[in-house]
Parts: sequence; C-alpha cells; structure tokens
Amino acid sequence: MSPTALVAKGQMPRLPAKTLSILALAVVCLFSLQGPVAHGCKVLQIVTNVGNWTPTTGPAQIIGKPKSTGYWLVEFTHSYTYFKSRNCSITVASPKGGVGPADPQGFAFYAADPLSQALIAKRPDGSQYVPLTEDTMPASQITNKTLASFDIVFYVGGTGGMWDYPYDENLQRIAAYMWESNKVVSAVCHGPMALTNVRLTNGEYLVSGKLMTGFSNDEEEVLGTSNYCALCYPGGPPDGCPTGFSPSNCTGPHMPTEYYAQGTYLLESKLKERGAMYVGTEQDWKTYYFRPHVVRHGRLVTGQNPGAGYETAEAAYDTYIMNKRKRRCKVTTQFADTFCTPIQQSASDPPVKCKTAGYLPNCGSRD
Repeated sequence: MSPTALVAKGQMPRLPAKTLSILALAVVCLFSLQGPVAHGCKVLQIVTNVGNWTPTTGPAQIIGKPKSTGYWLVEFTHSYTYFKSRNCSITVASPKGGVGPADPQGFAFYAADPLSQALIAKRPDGSQYVPLTEDTMPASQITNKTLASFDIVFYVGGTGGMWDYPYDENLQRIAAYMWESNKVVSAVCHGPMALTNVRLTNGEYLVSGKLMTGFSNDEEEVLGTSNYCALCYPGGPPDGCPTGFSPSNCTGPHMPTEYYAQGTYLLESKLKERGAMYVGTEQDWKTYYFRPHVVRHGRLVTGQNPGAGYETAEAAYDTYIMNKRKRRCKVTTQFADTFCTPIQQSASDPPVKCKTAGYLPNCGSRD
C-alpha cells in the first residue's frame, strides 16, 4: 500500500531515523522563523502633556478655577500591560516630552484595578503618579528614521489630549509616516484627536473614508458632570462629592461648549467633517461606565472610550500579527463588556455586574 493510501486510512508509514531527524529539524527551523512574527513588536505609546484647564461653564463655584486633567489612567495602564504581555518593547512619548500627567481622578477611580495599581507609585507626600510617564520622549526626537523600527503607534486618550493632540505637527508626522509605511495606527477614547488633522502625501486626510470610533458627542454631553461627580453618589466615599455639592445637585461644566470656546472641537464631529465613517455604541449609564467598543479598518484601530484601553491594544497587536503575515482584516466593529466600573449611579440602581469574557478580536491570525 502506498504512503498516500496509508495516510488516507489514518496510518503513517514508518520512516528511517535519518529522515525523521531531518523533519524534526525542519519543524524547529519553521517555528524559529515564525517567532519574530508573533513576538518582538515595537510600540510607540503617546500621552498628552496638558495637565489642567479652566472651566467657563457650570456651577459658579467651579468657573474660573483650574481643573486637573491629563491622560486617562486605564487607557495607558491597560494598553501598556497588554502590549507587555505580548513581549512588545514600548517607548512612551508626548508632544513636548517630560511629564505626561495622568488625570488624578483616575487614581481614586481605579484604586481597586490591579492592572493600574501595578504601574502606580507614591511620592513622599502620598500623592500618586505613574513612573512610566514621568519622563516621556519628545515627539520631535522621534525621527522618521527612528519610526522605521516601530510596528504600532498607540495614542492614549484623556481630556488633556483635546488641547495638544490635534495641533502638534510631530504627532501628525508620526501618524502619517506610520500609515504610509504599512504600520499599525491605533488610538483610544480622545486619542483619535491626534489623527483629525493628519494629511497623507496625496493631500487626503488619513481618516477620510475610514470606519472609526472615539469618544462620542453623546458621551461629551455628560463628561463634565462625570468628571466632577463620578464618585459623588449615595453611599459613596466621604470625599466623593466636590465641596458644596451632594449627590442630588452635583453637576459640572458643559464640555462641548468648553472645547469650542477654548480652541478645540468635538472629536466625533471633526472625524465626520474629515470624511470618516464614525460608529459608536449606546452607553447605558445605569449599568456600565463606558462600554468597551473597538473598530478596526485595515491597519487603523480605534477604541471608543476608557473602557476599551485593553481591547484596543489587543486589536492593534492582532492587526500587527496579521500585517506581518500579509493578511488583512475585514472592516469590523466589535463590542465587548469585559471591563466596566462597578459604581451605581443612584441608590436604587441594581448592582453592576462586570463580565470577564466576551471579546475576540481574532480574524483568524492570532498566534
């Protein structure tokens, strides 16, 4: 019986020891060749330098008083943790370099989040910070020659980025170079603000014709109050409500008005203006705080809000693997509830249940 017939019957012919040795060596070599494809990626993570802004709307007691901001904690900590879990090397940069401030609200909000706590340190005065973003590389020092060695750029969101991301020429140069060099461009929450003014060498906007997401106009409508009152709820921490507020009257500035009055704009509106096809998920504020939502259009990966930091990084890495294997992912929009913040919006709300599974960004290319 021929070897082909034996295989068809589920049997294998006996091969000489020398032949088996050669086959074993071939298998080892094959896996060795595949290794760099699956691992060893190089990621450029970018955070904002803006650490405060001054409200002009909202209750009298907040108008004119500087408000701390920065990048949103879990958008950095969750994405950084995921990339590290895939053996990626990571360079953290910012428009100006130096300190990339984390919005201090995040330290209280994610006090029980193990991924964030693993990357947080305390100063002698007890204040918290993220050492990884204390001495970031200036974007101007990241030349195109340097960029050639990177595989993924990931723009971390946060309200601070609303002011410096869209107008920094180096951030625009980085995104354009990465895109036109067949690399992965990714951003989460307010992070896509860095992409809104990026033009390619043909003069077209990078985002034109792309399916994308990012922090929505609907989310911006409640963001001001959320920033001031996120921990101000019945039964919340004693210092959860800002001075002069209670759960019944806590409110904040109107962010859409603030942006246009202070030289910037709404992300969703600008993406649509630039020709992007924006998609978002409806947010159930009584059950979830920011549902994760990730959209992938080829090598462009975007996440809607803070809940999608980990998932956006996961999809970006998956796209990198696919790109290395010369495959392309279909345009997909993906929803997941793998991360949510268990805070009830009122005493009558049911307890929040956070699922721990349900997201598969795989397009058949994962190692």
